[in-house]
Amino acid sequence: METVFENLEVPTNLGLPIIESALAKPLRQAFVFISTETESYESALEDLKRIEGVDEVHPSRGAYDIIAKVSGESLENLRELIFRRIRNIENVKSTLTLMVIPPTEFSEATLK
Repeated sequence: METVFENLEVPTNLGLPIIESALAKPLRQAFVFISTETESYESALEDLKRIEGVDEVHPSRGAYDIIAKVSGESLENLRELIFRRIRNIENVKSTLTLMVIPPTEFSEATLK
């Protein structure tokens, strides 16, 4: 028995970015505050720019030398990125990571 949907062709040229983005899995994001060896933040900055998953890199003044915005598909993906890639850069001494709370997990109860 044939159903109504068996011979249905799905058009691919409708340009539906809203539907496509709604189906995409949201990325997890974090800010990584990085301390480097004295006077060697520039080489660490360049190394960070070449790492997939590092979205933004900014030099800073104060307790940390560099601030990086990173993203990944999951918390585990971010852990791998930070522990295996960023922390293994030659001139990186230490990192402090602040995870971004996705809007779907944020509620008024979080503020209380």
